[in-house]
Amino acid sequence: MRRTFIASLILLATTILLNAQNPAEHPHHGLPQHTDVSGLTPYKPRQQVSGTLRVYGNNYIPELMKLWQEGFQKFQPGVTFETTLPGTEAAMAGLYDRKADVIFIGREGYRSEIRGFIGRFGYAPTEFDISSGSFGTPHNTFSLEIFTHKDNPIKGLTMAQAQAVFGCSGPDGKAIRTWGELGVKGPMASHPIHVYGYQFDTGMAGYFNRVVLHDSGKWNEDLKDFDNGHQKNGEVINAGIYILKALADDPDGIAFANLQYTNDQVKALGLAEHAGEPFVEANPETIFDRTYPIHRFTTMYINRKPGTKVDPKLAEFIRYILSREGMQDVVNHGAYTPLNETVAAAQRRKLN
Repeated sequence: MRRTFIASLILLATTILLNAQNPAEHPHHGLPQHTDVSGLTPYKPRQQVSGTLRVYGNNYIPELMKLWQEGFQKFQPGVTFETTLPGTEAAMAGLYDRKADVIFIGREGYRSEIRGFIGRFGYAPTEFDISSGSFGTPHNTFSLEIFTHKDNPIKGLTMAQAQAVFGCSGPDGKAIRTWGELGVKGPMASHPIHVYGYQFDTGMAGYFNRVVLHDSGKWNEDLKDFDNGHQKNGEVINAGIYILKALADDPDGIAFANLQYTNDQVKALGLAEHAGEPFVEANPETIFDRTYPIHRFTTMYINRKPGTKVDPKLAEFIRYILSREGMQDVVNHGAYTPLNETVAAAQRRKLN
């Protein structure tokens, strides 16, 4: 099911990438993010704390980590940090080996990572969402949207329909494989739906599987999956460029990717959680309030044995990150979408 890249497609993708971004000059270049966090609860220390916190993980957030640490130290000057950010894939090892008090993962935790932790300690690590995924920033856990060719008449999909198209079946056990099954009329009704997406072992496909396919791993058997490419200098060409270029050439296609890789021959579809509900368009506001169903998020984990209290200095730092000030740091960093108060409050309650 793997798509072989042809030379012209790689050349086009390289041109798009070079025109769209220069990561060295614009590390957080992308589509606009949500910026108003005034509705979040401000940070108020429950107690003054001191000591050293060992931070480990996501290598894409050194600037954000600096903002969080310096902002926290304005309230808690007695706390210092030892910060090691080798990368998301290495993050959980910081808890496995007890060399970190808190780890940061630039995506959702993988099931295999959680199972490995449980195998070592006998209980799961405590997880906190610390930002929604970006609306459209390269390399920063961007949200995923569903696209069709611009000439396709459908306006949106329910999540059940998306499952039936991209998976082996929907909630009712039936697959959707022709456009007529989605309500398209005329000659196109009998056309097969051609499905495109990210390679199955990527974080993007993993999250799509979790949210749209309900973690079944049972994909449409005809889905054409794309992996990243690379420029001659080693710079990554995101597979989303390839996916949406393939969709642009296929009026019968449907795909999942991100808006930053769009072109004028494709359109993003609105999504509804349930039949009869209005379709929600993907934009910075719907990613912030999480009404768009495929928003993604980044996470933080600690090793907390059930029934025990969190180290006070660690608890205070987590509360700061989940506060108005901590989310303003996310806004100032410019890559991710901040949490809204409903989500942040739910995360803070995990400290109780």
